[in-house]
Amino acid sequence: MGAMELVRWGDEHFEHMLRWASDPRMTAYVGDGKPWTPEYVTERHEQALRHWEKHGFGLYAVFENGVAIGLAQMLEGGAGEIEIGYWVDPGHWGRGVATKIAEQLRDKALTIADRVVAGHQAENTASGRVLEKAGLTYFTSKYMGGRLQHCYALQRGMSDTGVLRYSAFTKDPAGGNPAGVVLDATDLTDDEMLAIAAKVGYSETAFVFPRDEREFDVRYFSPKAEVPFCGHATIATSVALAERIGDGQLTFHTPAGEITIETADGTATLTSVPTSTSEADPDLVKQALEALRYTEIGDKPVHVGFGGARHLLIPMKDREQLANLDYDFDALRDLMLAHDLTTVHLWWRDDAGLVHARDPFPVGGVVEDAATGAAAAAFGGYLRDLEGPQRFVISQGEDMGRPSRLEVDATREDRRVTVTGAAVVIH
Repeated sequence: MGAMELVRWGDEHFEHMLRWASDPRMTAYVGDGKPWTPEYVTERHEQALRHWEKHGFGLYAVFENGVAIGLAQMLEGGAGEIEIGYWVDPGHWGRGVATKIAEQLRDKALTIADRVVAGHQAENTASGRVLEKAGLTYFTSKYMGGRLQHCYALQRGMSDTGVLRYSAFTKDPAGGNPAGVVLDATDLTDDEMLAIAAKVGYSETAFVFPRDEREFDVRYFSPKAEVPFCGHATIATSVALAERIGDGQLTFHTPAGEITIETADGTATLTSVPTSTSEADPDLVKQALEALRYTEIGDKPVHVGFGGARHLLIPMKDREQLANLDYDFDALRDLMLAHDLTTVHLWWRDDAGLVHARDPFPVGGVVEDAATGAAAAAFGGYLRDLEGPQRFVISQGEDMGRPSRLEVDATREDRRVTVTGAAVVIH
């Protein structure tokens, strides 16, 4: 590959955007997936010129040996944040061009902002790999224009905070549910922990306060608030600790109660606090289904389950209904806050040993959790109450492109449930 450069956008580059915007290979992963009209291309071109005048950065034409091969973009985001994106001429796909563009945009962004963010359509897995090669890390998913988008970020100086990053309920860093882990939070205030969790951007970050070698106080923060318990962050933290102090039993004292964990070979089994379930109030169910845009569901009863936090457990009528999740974020968030719900656990049973699930988490500022250990414990208690003791696997995160495996055992004589999963460091 010859020398590549990013050139400030100008009128002389308009024809390239017009040409690429009509190519379905380009637009499949951009916006709503439809080709741009000439009128819309003109509007975007004019917006790009104004953005440069106002901010001193924006859209770039990408040239290699004097030939236009793509577009690159930097946009102002939230406080101290720059959003980057790129398009590459299909004739140059597969040559590492996108990675070089992403790296140049990353470096430019971090000279003027504390954090660089990017996203890609869920089905465009190649873009996810590009962003990871550029050092960005997946932190959440959200719907934009009716399409699921995965979001990545890199924080300038974040390594100085002592935050470890693990993905739980998976052996693949590209799967599972990411969690931040701070192994010694002794000197951190509540405000500092919340600020760190917000910077990390994962659905939860765990903060550890050592008592002795294998006993710890643990607190959990979403980007928005402290939560009493988080299963996937517990699995991630347990594996991180075991890698440092050896496999065996751990005891976590959490706001939800005492949790015991057994660790071995990169996996952890947490034993929940005693679970409980009860039928959900009909008005709560009615409002939840309205927010979820469901007119019918499966034939099992809707319960509120507890396994360290409260979850609304809703059966789906089939796998397709589960796959087509598309809900009113604000309406569901407000309803959950009013009823002290952590997630809504949507589930469909494939067979006696396998359950597929999705967990909207708008109260944490996250569209959906890829794996939810606390909900798995609550759900295990629910199925045991309905059908008696059993063991099964929850497959979660599939429809997000981040598959997760949670092994649930609800056969204990007491009301506690065990949830097992692997965790792996995210580099």
